[in-house]
Amino acid sequence: MRSTVVRTVPVVLYLSMILLPLLFAVDRLMLVTGSNPVESVFQIDEHPFGSDAVKFTFVQAFLSAILTLLIGLPIAWWLGRYQWKHIGVVRAALTLPFVTPSIVAAMGFLALIKNGGLLHSIGIDLRTETGIIGSLSSTIGVENSGHIIALLVAHAWFNLALVIRFVEPRIATLPPRYEDAFRMLPVGKTPFDRLAKFWWPMLKIPILSAFTFTFLFSFTSFALVRWLAPDMWTLEALMATVGGSAGIPGYRVEVSRFILGAATLQAIVLIAALGLTSRMQQRNFQETEIVSEGFSRTMNGQPGLLPKIGVFMATIFALAPLVFMALSSVRIRNRTTDSYRWSLEAWEYAFQGDLSYVSVPEALTNSLVYATGCLLISCTLGFFVAHSIHTLEKQNRKKLAQTIDVLSMLPLALSGVMVGLGVLLGTLKIWPELFNFYGLPILPHAMLTTPFVIRILLPAMREIDPDYEAMGMVLGFNAIQRFFKIKIPLLKPQIVVASALSMAFSLGEFGASWVLLRSGAWDTLPVLVDQLMSRPKYFELVTPIAMASATVLMCTTFLLFVIAERFRTHKGGGF
Repeated sequence: MRSTVVRTVPVVLYLSMILLPLLFAVDRLMLVTGSNPVESVFQIDEHPFGSDAVKFTFVQAFLSAILTLLIGLPIAWWLGRYQWKHIGVVRAALTLPFVTPSIVAAMGFLALIKNGGLLHSIGIDLRTETGIIGSLSSTIGVENSGHIIALLVAHAWFNLALVIRFVEPRIATLPPRYEDAFRMLPVGKTPFDRLAKFWWPMLKIPILSAFTFTFLFSFTSFALVRWLAPDMWTLEALMATVGGSAGIPGYRVEVSRFILGAATLQAIVLIAALGLTSRMQQRNFQETEIVSEGFSRTMNGQPGLLPKIGVFMATIFALAPLVFMALSSVRIRNRTTDSYRWSLEAWEYAFQGDLSYVSVPEALTNSLVYATGCLLISCTLGFFVAHSIHTLEKQNRKKLAQTIDVLSMLPLALSGVMVGLGVLLGTLKIWPELFNFYGLPILPHAMLTTPFVIRILLPAMREIDPDYEAMGMVLGFNAIQRFFKIKIPLLKPQIVVASALSMAFSLGEFGASWVLLRSGAWDTLPVLVDQLMSRPKYFELVTPIAMASATVLMCTTFLLFVIAERFRTHKGGGF
């Protein structure tokens, strides 16, 4: 009885936390619009930009996922296949973009493509679309092709780590004797046969999982769309822009109807994708034996010239936007002479807060407070929700476990903007005083980060040998003693990783914070960067100040990422 309560209470608390604000928000929008969610989906085109937003959202997400696989699969193959010096450093550099806050990624690519940036200086003008890009736009007949290219490449950069995280450990821990045995068969004589009949069956689920999650994050991208493709609308960007006027009775009902329909469509598509991924990963769990990646790499030997060049170029690709963003904070353009000078003036302005409601130290303090609160909530709930799912799986209650697993990922399917709107329209509907509560952003941050905690801890729990539990029982340990003396120590690395990444994701969360906190004394660092970059550029230091603020955010999240990478282990795949 006690164990049932321990499993049930965290699940109920978490599902209440993520569902109640959203349900209240939906109820509010239905009251205002007089439509139900399904009807609103078919009324999206009533908004002037609705149809275009739907089309562009699907197209750019699909193309981004394809491009990410094209770039990421060779890198994952080379990393997992060969023995590399300083593999930890290389892997950390290549996976750094995924934990980079989206607003920092946007600033990094703006630093690359802006007038005077690296790409512009070599004739690739993605902003104003002159030269080669202008000719390309005229040839293919696609408006804003430079913006679209920048967005797709930025999405591929941002999600490159997903391909590496899912695919590379699977390659690195697969026993070499499997492939050796397959080579001896008539169907394994040629590289193409081995690729189609050996490696694809082995890697298809990690590859499809990486594709699905890349599609998901591109589908719900906001900061990158807002800054790299400002003339294009996705569902997420349009919801964020017009959502402030939603839910008000008798005022702009078409906006409320669009928000309801767009959120419903987004939820249907992404929940279906997440459910499919969860089912694939459950079927794939422990299908094959795994070995130490050090042993596997030693058997395959040193990389050749092509893998070395490929990994080197991928590392440059991963670091270039962040390096040029940092340089842009100290490289000041003189508007009158169109020349540049090196100066720390922008950093002084950023720390004094002369151009914004808050200074960088104040915004960073807000972000750290929210991240700490988020850590406490998301890691506690995430651990026990993952434990409940794993217990149900061991009891062979697969359908219930999968249902809870899919529901736990619901915030991912609704995106940061929709979670922010859900809190704004839902929670404040029944308790308006919460709008004056300093800690309000902790709720959407915890809603968004807890699924990541579950995704990190659940595979680790599945990999714990049941013999440990049996030995604990032989030693006379009760359930509580086995929990603290066996399970917690075995999961310590994953708990540290989950804690560090939950703080990092909270620090960099932009969509929900942008909806809740715009232009206030509680602004987080990502919101501050967006505010600074939105100011008119009459003052030559505006852009460098925004880049300096983004650099502080990048360094803070990078520190947390280093902690997480120090404890992360590779055991056959997973997030």
